[in-house]
Amino acid sequence: MKKISTIILATLFALGGFAKEPIEKDPWKTKFMTEKVYQETSDLNHWFVGASVGGQVYFGDHDKQLSFGKRITPQFEIYAGKWLNERFGLRLGLNGINYKGLTQTSMYGTGEIFHAGQNLEYQKFNFINVHADFMFNWTNDALGYDPGRLYNLIPYVGIGFGAVLSDPGSLKFSPNLGILQTFRLTDALDLTLDIRGNLYGDEFDGEVGGRNFEGAASTSVGVKYTLNR
Repeated sequence: MKKISTIILATLFALGGFAKEPIEKDPWKTKFMTEKVYQETSDLNHWFVGASVGGQVYFGDHDKQLSFGKRITPQFEIYAGKWLNERFGLRLGLNGINYKGLTQTSMYGTGEIFHAGQNLEYQKFNFINVHADFMFNWTNDALGYDPGRLYNLIPYVGIGFGAVLSDPGSLKFSPNLGILQTFRLTDALDLTLDIRGNLYGDEFDGEVGGRNFEGAASTSVGVKYTLNR
């Protein structure tokens, strides 16, 4: 009996020591607690809406002959989304206004000549882009979920369609890739910096240049509101 009692006491002491072990030393426990904290918050906390404004540049067939600064145009974006868990989320957005460049066919031309010898005319056309993005919160993945974190780095990839609204118009499939950064302002409000690149099929700007793709790049600043945080 004495030996059995000794074994039982030794086992209890060992279990007690294991229970007091800091959770951060065990990655499985850390992952469990992170997910528990996330899941115990209200589901509504993980819905969000946002809006931003910024600048963008289009890269068409003849646009490189026009200086970069003269091709910058304003843009807007509105979006809504939901975090599926502490790492992954989905977002549906709409952005647009117009792109500027050059044309040799007068498609979307402004009537202002850029270079008569090269038959180049200034170009400007209105557009919108509707996109769905798959988002990955790298900060939560690397450091664990923290609803009070001041900064988050969120890469994303997406698919969508770009539509030229100027006559005669165009509709092209448009995948995108970007990085969203958020900076906490209040419990519900974040400042955002969004950098994105889009691809469009050739002829989105109305000209056939023989390339498979044309593209655009944008940077925007805005706010993101998390519902009932």
